[in-house]
Amino acid sequence: MAMTRCQLDVIEAIAQNDMPKARKAARAAIAEDTSKKNAYDCKRFARLLDPTLNPDLIKLPYKVDGILEAEHPRETFIPERYYLSPREAELLGHIERMRGVCDQLADMRINYPNTVLLHGPSGTGKTMFGRYVACKLDLPFYYMNFSRVVDSLMGKTSQNIAAAFDYIRTEPCVFMLDEIDCVSIRRSGSEGGPDGEFNRLTITIMQELDRITGRQLIIGATNRLDVLDSAILRRFSRHHEVTMPPDPEEARSVVRALLDDAGVEYDRAEIFNWCVIHDDKPQAWLIARTIEAIARSFETGDPFTIEGAA
Repeated sequence: MAMTRCQLDVIEAIAQNDMPKARKAARAAIAEDTSKKNAYDCKRFARLLDPTLNPDLIKLPYKVDGILEAEHPRETFIPERYYLSPREAELLGHIERMRGVCDQLADMRINYPNTVLLHGPSGTGKTMFGRYVACKLDLPFYYMNFSRVVDSLMGKTSQNIAAAFDYIRTEPCVFMLDEIDCVSIRRSGSEGGPDGEFNRLTITIMQELDRITGRQLIIGATNRLDVLDSAILRRFSRHHEVTMPPDPEEARSVVRALLDDAGVEYDRAEIFNWCVIHDDKPQAWLIARTIEAIARSFETGDPFTIEGAA
């Protein structure tokens, strides 16, 4: 009996050492098996291969493991459940255009990095936007949260930040620098003590950003644009404010994107009224409460309702 196209795709991907492609082909092979004989194994393997249940973390070398987080968003991110606001849609267009611009400048032997700084209140979706961009561009997503790096690695922070940049420069990727205000505050005149340490961290980040090429997209994120060092600000070519949903209609779009893709039946009027009541809440809060309401519906066996999700 000849192998199917899906089975051949699995073998080809393994031979090419492309595990994301192999997992995708394996999921397709499982889907084409409708026999009762393999039903149990197919269901078990489907769960193991589901990237939303078992995120595919990229294997990181020891020197950056624990400093960086990494994933393949084409496997782990579900873009249909993400609401892209008109403001972030315009920014995505800018990022995509700048990729071409960076390539054109590189042909002229001019290095021009593609850098964006996101700022705005916590929970507005800055990190989620970074993952969405990586998914749309089909690039690996690397993430470094400076608050954790400083807390756990104080004294070696500059060295570890440099190691992270050295690693991500090896391939095209999206590299997100979250809570950059934790280390890149305005420099003081002090050379010793904590102030001197933070001055050195800021200089390290400046130097590393200067070595970035157009192959990497750098996305910085901060809740405190007002405290960032001016030299760091200049190294991001585009500053973009990520805001709360400006009205209940946009908040409803955030909630409905999740419910529609997940196949949950709901009352549209109820969703809108709930969003009117909670029109001061960020995107992350809206999504978390919606997921809690779905879980409550499964637990009780009652039809889905978002009322009481607060």
